[in-house]
Amino acid sequence: MNNLNEIYVATKDKEYVLAKIEGLCQKYNSRNGVNYEQQKALFRNYCHDTVEVFRECFETTMLGITRCINTVEEFRKLDNIDIDAAKWLISDMLLHLKKLVSSMIPIKDLPSCKKLIGLSAEDLIAKAKDLVKSDIVKVGVGAILLGSKINDVIKIEDVKDYYHRNLEELQNEIKLKGNQVSFIEQFLLDKFNAEIGYCNLALVKTGIGITEELKDMAEIGKEHIERYETQYKKEDGNLLVK
Repeated sequence: MNNLNEIYVATKDKEYVLAKIEGLCQKYNSRNGVNYEQQKALFRNYCHDTVEVFRECFETTMLGITRCINTVEEFRKLDNIDIDAAKWLISDMLLHLKKLVSSMIPIKDLPSCKKLIGLSAEDLIAKAKDLVKSDIVKVGVGAILLGSKINDVIKIEDVKDYYHRNLEELQNEIKLKGNQVSFIEQFLLDKFNAEIGYCNLALVKTGIGITEELKDMAEIGKEHIERYETQYKKEDGNLLVK
């Protein structure tokens, strides 16, 4: 099974993708041919339909889904194959993807410190609790990144760390692909860098833990932000990412 730390981007509504995956499982998991040739023909249909769902529902230039497609395509081409074992591997792949999709959120709803940098340091601290309530920062299960007390403001670092992890993972995936960067990968690179920039500017504004290195990073962040906001003037849209 593929590395679950890879970044997957869905191009359809979450419920639609989950329904397509569930449909595959229901259609093929209990179907069997009366002999090996019928089983092989049925299995090849399963592979074909699985790849079609991948191509329809995910951004196929990303490394993770590319590996999924290649694995299923290789199974489909084999003349002599342990069909039961291959079906189990594909089913396991679909199960893991289903779990990933269930936890996906739209790119436009990813955590961000962008709106924090427009506040004064006093307002940033005073309004942090309200910002959480209004979903300005939003991540997965139960994570609260900003609190109402000054000591909690350093949790802006949680947002920053989130984007650092994703940036490093994406850079590694691009390297593994031979440094060929697709449009969506370039978009994500620019977004991750810009979001790190927002975090650094917010940290500087709070006055907490300021160092010369952080000031320098904030200046670099301004360049990333300018590039991102100039290059991508439209809304991020409803792409889902995990």
